[in-house]
Amino acid sequence: QALDLVDNGTIDCTGHPQLSYMRRVVALLLALPQANAAVSKDAVASLQCQVCEQAVEEAIIYSKENKISSEDDLNDMIDGLCSVKKKEGRWVAHLDIVQEDAGGPLSVEKQDGLGYCRGECTIVQRACQSSLRGKEESLASMLQQDTANKKMKEKVCKKICEKKRPKIADWKDEPFEPRDPKEVETQDMMAKMKAETGMSMKMYSREELERMTDGDMETMAAREAFASERQMARMQEIADKKERGEF
Repeated sequence: QALDLVDNGTIDCTGHPQLSYMRRVVALLLALPQANAAVSKDAVASLQCQVCEQAVEEAIIYSKENKISSEDDLNDMIDGLCSVKKKEGRWVAHLDIVQEDAGGPLSVEKQDGLGYCRGECTIVQRACQSSLRGKEESLASMLQQDTANKKMKEKVCKKICEKKRPKIADWKDEPFEPRDPKEVETQDMMAKMKAETGMSMKMYSREELERMTDGDMETMAAREAFASERQMARMQEIADKKERGEF
């Protein structure tokens, strides 16, 4: 039977399998990135230099820790470097945006834990994407050649860092909220399952999930079960066609 997360954080294996499964899924979905309002271009520009240098540093660390050295693998890593949904991009959710002086430019501070990805996280992702745009191949090449850290940062970030950072007059700080490491582990498990089976799930907002009753979750479980059956049928059909030599 599926494991069931109950209110006190313990695990119960006696519940309804589909409902138990969906309760685990709901706990995970509450932790995932939520939709955000339009991102301020000035806020992105204010952070580009610092975020660019941090992105290069994180690329160096991640490639070495995971022994990534081929050109193709490095390019794949860089493609996900600014996305909090990718392991190589999770560093983004460690950054908290701060404004030291009211009405002044913004900066980032790295936190120990992984935070929830909301408005500030989205701004950091955009700053990362815009700062690395057009420099991906150059960064991959330097990583492959084990170029010195300082030289890499200068090569990738120099032009951006020469620009004057915009001041942000109406900045509203968003408190940094760390995530439970177990939630991250569950997210990894679901991502692995999707990669292996091709099955995906519909995303719900935090407010929708918090309003759900047991009946709502049972309905969700039924829909997911039906989707899983269809996916398995498609996979079996593909396997049969391969066996008949139709692919």
